[in-house]
Amino acid sequence: MEIHRPRAVHHWRELLKEVGIIVLGVLIALGAEQTVEWFHWRYDAGRADTHLHQDAVVVLDDMLERLEIQKCQDRRLVQIRDRLLASGATWTAMAPFYTSGPPAGSTYAHPMRSWPTISWSNAVASTAAVHLPEERLSRYARIFAAATREADDQATEHEASSELNVLGLPLTLSPDQKVIFLRLIEAERARNRVMAYEARNTLAQFTALGMDVEKARVAARENSLAWQVCTENRLN
Repeated sequence: MEIHRPRAVHHWRELLKEVGIIVLGVLIALGAEQTVEWFHWRYDAGRADTHLHQDAVVVLDDMLERLEIQKCQDRRLVQIRDRLLASGATWTAMAPFYTSGPPAGSTYAHPMRSWPTISWSNAVASTAAVHLPEERLSRYARIFAAATREADDQATEHEASSELNVLGLPLTLSPDQKVIFLRLIEAERARNRVMAYEARNTLAQFTALGMDVEKARVAARENSLAWQVCTENRLN
C-alpha cells in the first residue's frame, strides 16, 4: 500500500497558506452550521408566533366579553342581594336569569371560556419563545399571565354560582344562612370587578400586537350568550 507523506513546507509563506486554508475551512463549516441553526430557530419561532397569536385572539374575545357584561353581572348580583335583605324566613324561588343555552334555569351564571395558554407553555418549553423579538415576547407573556389568572378566577366563580343557584328553589332561610349567601354575593361582585379590571389592563398588549380591539369588541357582543341575556333583562 502506497503511503503519501505530507509535503514538506519549505517556506513560511507556504505554511501560512496551509494554515489559512485550514482556518478558512473551519470558519466556513462553523458559519454553515450557524446558518442552518438560525434558519431552524427562525422557523420554530415563526410557527410558535402563529400559535401564540391564535390563542391570543381567543383570549382577547374572552376578556372583551367579561368587560362588556361586568355591569350586568354586578346588577344581577345586587338583585339577588336585595331580595335576600328584603325577605323573611320563607324564600320564594327566583326566576331563572338564563332561559336558554347551557346555563338555562340558572339564577346566576357567567360565561365559561377556555382561556387558552397551551401555545405559551409549548413555546416556553421548546425555548422557541426566546427567539421571538423581545418586545413581542413581553406582550405575549403579559397576555397569557393574565389569561391564567382569569381562568383561575373563573373556576372559583363557577363554584360560587353553583351555590347561588340554590336560590332558584323555594327555601326556608335562617339569618345565618342569609349571611352566608350575602357574603358569597359580595365576594362574587369583587371577583367580577377584578376580572374586568384584569381584562381592561391587558387590552394595550393586544393593540401593540396589531389586533383590532374595537372590531373584536363588536364580535364579542354578537357571539356572547351572556350579552344577549343581559340585554333581554335590561341589565346592560
